[in-house]
Amino acid sequence: MPGIKDSLELKEIVLLGRTFDEYFRAFNLQAVNLKEEKILDAASGVSSFCAEAAMKGIDVTGSDRIYSLPASTIELKCAEDLALVMAQMPEVAHLYKWEYFRGVDELRDARKRAYKLFTGDFRRHGSRRYVICELPETDFSDNEFTITLISHFLFLYDDRLDYEFHRETIRECLRITSKEIRIFPIVNLKGELSPYIEKILTDEAFANCTKTVQTVDYEFIRNGNRMLVISA
Repeated sequence: MPGIKDSLELKEIVLLGRTFDEYFRAFNLQAVNLKEEKILDAASGVSSFCAEAAMKGIDVTGSDRIYSLPASTIELKCAEDLALVMAQMPEVAHLYKWEYFRGVDELRDARKRAYKLFTGDFRRHGSRRYVICELPETDFSDNEFTITLISHFLFLYDDRLDYEFHRETIRECLRITSKEIRIFPIVNLKGELSPYIEKILTDEAFANCTKTVQTVDYEFIRNGNRMLVISA
């Protein structure tokens, strides 16, 4: 029998891709006219949101430091990271809600489909759609985007990304975004509310910002069905 762990054991941030439908639900995009927005997927990694959005006529730009690597290298790491996470899943299955995904096989298939869609699109479009970016800094212009999405990066990895990194990343995203930034989830890998949430909500750096926590129609990590929305 596998043991029980209170978190995935990861030496680094892994490359796991999420799909357009996961983004659509996780970021409450149902009420947004996406074709009227210019969207940044910050720290977008190998999610297929950009690729699938483009097929739907939606303007999305991905940004991540990994885009300095060739597609073949990224794809190899995707396969390795997915195998690493799937091997641990029996020991951490209790941390997840098995409704959107009905089992480990379905989860594996979805993650593989996402990174395959991404790598195919990355090979075709490269820097025209995917921008090399080392957060918390970017080369984007003020208000270049209307909405910025940050998926499974901030708060989730609060054990290795310190509060200063969170604050400066959010400040930079506010600079380059005219409407709002949406961050999902707000729990860490243990399924616990990140302590950085309260710090962000009370930080003087964001005193003039509107900050709300909203429930969304997506929950895979248990308790992970809320996002943070911030607008200047």
